[in-house]
Amino acid sequence: MNYLKKIGKFILITFGSIIILGLILNTLYYFDVINNNIYNIMKMVIVLGVLFINALFLGKSSNKYGIVEGLKLGAIFLLVMIILKLITNSSFDIRTFIYSFIILLTTSVGAVIGINKKDTTK
Repeated sequence: MNYLKKIGKFILITFGSIIILGLILNTLYYFDVINNNIYNIMKMVIVLGVLFINALFLGKSSNKYGIVEGLKLGAIFLLVMIILKLITNSSFDIRTFIYSFIILLTTSVGAVIGINKKDTTK
């Protein structure tokens, strides 16, 4: 039960951060502060950056197997994104699969770095 609370906290922080940063980015795009190319790049950077940072913290709080923790976080995020794609009738293409692979890679690397940066002097 404690593990579900821990992973749930990280998932809520991840989605909350992405939503808040996404709203800020959309506001900047709406008022023509940033152009379309920067907007498209920043969408990906925000998602990958938030996932990497949260996987890093998840890895720091884990006891072992950082790559598995990162894959779990990435898989849960992808599951939610696939459900949203199915609800909105969006199409699946090769870019979606490449983006999914990049998300899994980012969360895995973040958790591995986090578990290796853990303070073991306590």
